[in-house]
Amino acid sequence: MLMAGRIKVMAGPFEGKDFDKVIPADKKLSKEWIDSLYARGKPTTVKAGKVDYIGMPINGLGTGQVYLSGDGELWYWNLTAQKRKKNNPKGPAYMSPDKAMGPAGQGFALQVDGRTRPLNAEGFRDVTFTNQYPMARVDYADADFPVEVQLEAYTPFIPLDRDESSYPVIVMRYTVTNSTSETCEVALAGWIQNLVAAKKGPKVSEYRELENIATVECSGGTPDSNGMALGVFGGGTPELVDVEKTNPGADGVFEKARDRTKGNSDAASIGRRFSLKAGESKTLSFAVSWRVPVVKYGTGFGYKTSSGRYHYATQWPSATEAAAQVADRESELYGTTREWVDTWYGSTLPYWFLERAFIPINCMQTQMVQRVYPQGKNLDIYNMEEGVRCCPGNCTHVWNYAQGLARIFPVIERECRDRIEYGLGFDTSNGEISFRYNVPGKRDRDDALDGTCGTIIRVLRESQMTTDYAFLTSIWDRVKLSMDGVIEHWDPDEDGILEGAQHNTLDEPWHGKVHWLINVYHASLKAAATMARQMKQDSVAERYERIVAKGAPVMVKELWNEDFGYYVHIPPDDEERMHGSTNGCHIDQVLGDSWLYEVGLDPILPRDKTRKALQALWKYNFTPDVGAFRKVMTNGRWYAGPGDAGLVMTSFPHGKIEPKSGNKNYAGYLNECMTGFEWQVAAHMIREGMVEEGLAIGRAIYDRYSADRRNPYNEVECSDHYSRAMASFGTYLAALGYRYDGPEGKLGFGPKLSPEDFRAAFTTAEGWGCFTQKIGKGLQSAGLELHYGQLQLKEFTLDRVAGLAATAAIVELDGGLVETSLSVEAERYVLKFNNGVTINKGQRLAVSLG
Repeated sequence: MLMAGRIKVMAGPFEGKDFDKVIPADKKLSKEWIDSLYARGKPTTVKAGKVDYIGMPINGLGTGQVYLSGDGELWYWNLTAQKRKKNNPKGPAYMSPDKAMGPAGQGFALQVDGRTRPLNAEGFRDVTFTNQYPMARVDYADADFPVEVQLEAYTPFIPLDRDESSYPVIVMRYTVTNSTSETCEVALAGWIQNLVAAKKGPKVSEYRELENIATVECSGGTPDSNGMALGVFGGGTPELVDVEKTNPGADGVFEKARDRTKGNSDAASIGRRFSLKAGESKTLSFAVSWRVPVVKYGTGFGYKTSSGRYHYATQWPSATEAAAQVADRESELYGTTREWVDTWYGSTLPYWFLERAFIPINCMQTQMVQRVYPQGKNLDIYNMEEGVRCCPGNCTHVWNYAQGLARIFPVIERECRDRIEYGLGFDTSNGEISFRYNVPGKRDRDDALDGTCGTIIRVLRESQMTTDYAFLTSIWDRVKLSMDGVIEHWDPDEDGILEGAQHNTLDEPWHGKVHWLINVYHASLKAAATMARQMKQDSVAERYERIVAKGAPVMVKELWNEDFGYYVHIPPDDEERMHGSTNGCHIDQVLGDSWLYEVGLDPILPRDKTRKALQALWKYNFTPDVGAFRKVMTNGRWYAGPGDAGLVMTSFPHGKIEPKSGNKNYAGYLNECMTGFEWQVAAHMIREGMVEEGLAIGRAIYDRYSADRRNPYNEVECSDHYSRAMASFGTYLAALGYRYDGPEGKLGFGPKLSPEDFRAAFTTAEGWGCFTQKIGKGLQSAGLELHYGQLQLKEFTLDRVAGLAATAAIVELDGGLVETSLSVEAERYVLKFNNGVTINKGQRLAVSLG
């Protein structure tokens, strides 16, 4: 089977009999493809050609949606939360991906010794895009043109600092190099059109000169009008300014010096002239910025919206002011963004893995989310849909799977728990959490079982990404009420086995004994018990623990099928309630235990059976050709097509029960490949030692989103940039063996790939940096290098490695000894710092075990 990607032959050859059971047990993966799972490789690099699928979100968090194309142009402008036809639950962009379009009212051009070239693939023969998300590099060269150009495009993106990562500003940082032996006269300019101008009303264009930036801004001329600006960094008056441009484009941008500061146009241009000696380079930065005060954001299915004010529009009175703040702090904002990029990609982990683990976080830079003040409210919220302008309400049973945002911008997740699930979507009378906070329920209850249970676990995760128990204290009474509400409604006899209609992420209630929902319920009880003890409520914790102790053995006894090698769903003997995965091998069967790893708690189910279940998913659900599977299992949407590899939601290796009940469309979900579910399983496999299988699932997703086939920055499920895809970050944490509990001051690692020489980025509540480990000469050495903020630790753990049994530890902070006590557990070394230790930016904690 041929795969469109760097490794052309993934698997095979296959014969017809290999697919007798639809999915071959022997995957026949090629050695070259297996080797690619572990190889360091190179970042995604794309030569601009006839078809450009690149669309990298490049704006600040919650400020709209703007893409950067493969040749460095800005496209897909959506600053007003418009809903397109493709923004629907079928997710058509997978099979019919968008192609990059030319600049809509905005662009840049270069003039050298009177010769003008647009800065795109039309202007230069050799244009190369290199991924550095959240930054990007585009190189322009042409044998018969005297200069080369390198673009660094970015918006400030600083993990742990939400506000400094939420500018309505894109920086286009051009470095021009004279590749000849003669001096060149150069001009670099751009143009802007007010793409969000009102259909009626005045057009105002204005030139402004501030300390570190000069701008041209087009707006309606009032505080509440929409506006867009283009600025050039640096002091002094630019040589090229036109506030009365009659049309967007390069025409005339190099001809007009500033003769007026105001005009009545919706387009303007600005640029600078400079000389370059032979071999000399000069960097010139531009800022594209905007301000849309009022937005109609999605609050219902279809085209239902509510009016609110963009949060960012309350921070700056104009697009120019937003750009000016970035210009004033360019060195800091660019430098810290670059530091994160270098830290993330400076890992020993494969580039493909680093890219796919991190990229889905870009959904926060799309119209999947709007940070708004709802009309009449003075508290801002993050209004999040499942995908871009599709399926509203911060859906609990989808966001349950997302792991990346909580580790990169944890304050956003904390605010959502407080203001959404336990705020606008919370019923204080019974603890019910509406699974869509802004969509009235049509059932007697409007909570999804998995959504509520997952939200309880998320609260523990959010608490762990702080340095004390203040957040947990503020929200605990509501969390306890919701946990008690789940017990009362679905497990009234407290035997640990669920009853009744169990609504879940597959969009309809399942009935009977549902393996994965029971496991998620037990995981939420375990998380709630942990929080109860932290809140000094031992009796509450004991109650929750008793329920798990009763229910888990029953789940194993009744739902584990030894002949099948996996857990099954036993529906009631009633045709009207028999739908679900029944005797199939379901992707989420041990989801609860997977979740517990994310919050550092031990799994509930027997590890041997969990591993067998994961092995069954690999055997029965992972197919090198989804197309062959879908020829037989025809229902469902297409998020992996013919020739694509993927992990299907549910397989039926022992025959399928066909109940009369259930929605046909929802039943089709079981035949699909959805990346969020796949990533969850991949993370669990890596945690349980099935590293190669977990990597293979991730690499299959990487291949499906190869830049020669579709946009690698858009994992599609329900509409575009689907939030569940942020489960990818869980695979990254699994590869690190990451464990963190901020209030307890505990951090630990256990690398799963190349532990003998390992390097990777990590984040904590207040700081981020790089973890390193080396094994050799009877020593296990590790380091924590802090590149941002600070890290307070009381305990540090390292997983033990084969062939080394350390009995002593030396810990140093920048060369100074740290008083430490060492204890050895079955799987790891535990180092406790008797007086605690604080690592500040620029410092390194070194650990040597031997």
